[in-house]
Amino acid sequence: MKLLDVPYIKQRPELPSGCEVTALAMALSYYGEAADKLLLAREMPMDDTSVERNEDGTIRIWGDPEDGFVGDPFDNGITINPNPLKQVADKYRSGSLALYGEAFDVIETHVANKCPVLVWFTIHHEMPTPRIWHTPAGKVVQAPRPLHCIIVTGMDDDYVYFHDCESTDKSGEHIKIEKAHFTRIYDAMGRRALVIT
Repeated sequence: MKLLDVPYIKQRPELPSGCEVTALAMALSYYGEAADKLLLAREMPMDDTSVERNEDGTIRIWGDPEDGFVGDPFDNGITINPNPLKQVADKYRSGSLALYGEAFDVIETHVANKCPVLVWFTIHHEMPTPRIWHTPAGKVVQAPRPLHCIIVTGMDDDYVYFHDCESTDKSGEHIKIEKAHFTRIYDAMGRRALVIT
């Protein structure tokens, strides 16, 4: 097995909530594209809906990550889904693939074909806690937490390897996790991914 030679970029301190565009910057850099994470963050579609909370502090109403980034990647934000992030990727390289609901072996195939894949994951690489809110139009948004985005750089029979752009004790380059555990988290996070080709 040969790991993809993806340049490693950290999201902090500039983008405390900007894991998706940081992962995208790494993937584009892999192909030699000059993609700055801060520029990418400014190019993202945004959902500017203001957050409304319940009395216990939980989120009642907020934006739709399928429309654009919810919150502020430079401060307090949540996420953007693969489809709107693909719009940013396609400005630099056409042909990226937004995946929803695909089994993990689809990701394995793309990585085996030397394409880095962004995967919606968790910050501490453990199973997420469910979280939902509604958009102003009444759509239910599933946003399990602690929501994160990593970039898969390789795999073998037993392990998945990835770059994690956060600054925790579990972050870094070519982090290794048992494939069965990785897949359980991927499934629990809604099977969302973005293939950069």
